[in-house]
Amino acid sequence: MPQTVIEFGGTGIARSDPDFFAAYIVNHILGGGTFSSRLYREVREKRGLAYSVSDSLVWYDHTALILGSTATRADRAGETLDVIDKEIRRLAADGPTAEELAKSKAHLNASFALNLDTSAKIAALMVQLQRDKLGIDYIARRPAMIAAVTLDDARRVAKRLLDGGMLVTVVGKPAGVALTGAAANDAKP
Repeated sequence: MPQTVIEFGGTGIARSDPDFFAAYIVNHILGGGTFSSRLYREVREKRGLAYSVSDSLVWYDHTALILGSTATRADRAGETLDVIDKEIRRLAADGPTAEELAKSKAHLNASFALNLDTSAKIAALMVQLQRDKLGIDYIARRPAMIAAVTLDDARRVAKRLLDGGMLVTVVGKPAGVALTGAAANDAKP
């Protein structure tokens, strides 16, 4: 079956930004939480459009991004893209629910120990903590920083992070996807 790969992304939130943990939680709710995320539920569980779909917050020295991807049958690409766009816009407009916020906070705190189960992961975490200038006590402070995110914070940051929509790249021979911009001009005979 011909596959189409969909990559999407937009402006993220820097690691040093006071809204980082709210953005981290919003990202988890949207697509970073794998099996529990909105994108996974809507794209995979409800519609069977893809095996996986996810997104991540990525931060560098001079920029921050939110990046996501999935792959689907070419004849379902338009539908998949519509579902992803709808969920991004819905989360931007309405923010997360209180239940989503509570579950995400619990998961993010409980799963953090998985970063400490091998020497390589511990070393990588220590390097990241140093690069991000988080301090030697970060691991002890982290649960409280997550707990401090309120529903109002998460809703405000969902709008900030997602309200501009996403840039999308589609690779393959997708059905139901309209080309725009330079891609549309390049595709003309």
